[in-house]
Amino acid sequence: MVSTPRKSIEEVNDKCFYEVYYGADDQQFVNPTVEQPVRVEEIIKRMDLEFLRPTLKELYGEDWRFHFDPLAVLKTMIYWRLKGHRFLTDVFNDLLTEPTLANILGFDSIPSYQQLYHFITYRINSKGTKKIFDVLLQKIICECEDKGIPIGKEIIIDSSPFEKKNNEDATYNTHYGVTGYKWHNVRCVKTDIPLEYHVSTVTDYDGDFLAPLIYRIKMIHGIHPIRVFADGHYSDGKNLMRMREYFGIEPICHIDKNAVMKPDADLKELKRQYQRLWESELFKVDVNVEYMKWFLIMQDKAEVLENFYHNQMLNMYLKDPEAYQKKYVIRESIEHCHGREKRLTEIKNIQANNIEKFTAHIGMHIISILALALVRLQNGIMENLTFRGGLI
Repeated sequence: MVSTPRKSIEEVNDKCFYEVYYGADDQQFVNPTVEQPVRVEEIIKRMDLEFLRPTLKELYGEDWRFHFDPLAVLKTMIYWRLKGHRFLTDVFNDLLTEPTLANILGFDSIPSYQQLYHFITYRINSKGTKKIFDVLLQKIICECEDKGIPIGKEIIIDSSPFEKKNNEDATYNTHYGVTGYKWHNVRCVKTDIPLEYHVSTVTDYDGDFLAPLIYRIKMIHGIHPIRVFADGHYSDGKNLMRMREYFGIEPICHIDKNAVMKPDADLKELKRQYQRLWESELFKVDVNVEYMKWFLIMQDKAEVLENFYHNQMLNMYLKDPEAYQKKYVIRESIEHCHGREKRLTEIKNIQANNIEKFTAHIGMHIISILALALVRLQNGIMENLTFRGGLI
């Protein structure tokens, strides 16, 4: 145990300091806002994350590995991200100098820097953060359902680059002009709650990740979106077809200024392609359009469907460009979200020498957002669940 001379919080006599940073009433939750900032320590103190203990125990394995309460270490990682510290050493220094921080986090004694580093790098890692994310998100979904808050009916997906020029597994992207990774981020339009995430190299094609991410949202979390907003790289013909036929989701996507109609991609061509496969055992003479679509997909002849849905979306735009843009502008919110989070949380300066470690840190960043949303929900707050402007 590291022993340092520390002053207890009861010795702080400035009442204004106490009210702004810790909340005047110890029994009442103070929602952090720009007008009334609240210290991260106070938010951490209010977090009820006991439901995560079985998941943490599963990640730790044998009880003898528990040198410290794993829930306390997890709260320390959440503190790190909500506080906006750049380095883990900043968190460790806070533990040594802040009067009651170790106790608020749940420690009986102060862990070493090496123990904190081992937790995020080896004990939890990217697979562990994903497991914690899944359980935490499910808890939030239940809280939202109990309070009548719809979650995930409309979703936004976008990617954001992170420069990691010294990492051997990072790649160079000429569009961004950086060597690094990309964070694929799925959010709920109404609540801004993160619903899924993935990290790839910065040159990986965005469109390859849309279907797997939405599949997890539906199958793992039981969320069934009716509409997805995405930029051009997620909205190629194959994904437009997948959204409509596999997931039953309306895509609202970026329309390139040079986009043109695909030839031979109407219902007449769809029927013609269907009739060409009359020798198949699945072929039927008198069927509706939906059966024809299913049949072509099963026969791996979906190109006509991809072009069909490309034309359908382009027609929506051409019919009323202004109305379409009013819908699509919603997607810009996730770009603002990425910029805001990079600015406020220091995630752009994550110290990780490979994609596995970087993914673990991104996962912990998202866990901290979910934990902030959950503590608000648990205390009756139903709006601006992920807003962190009032945290200090």
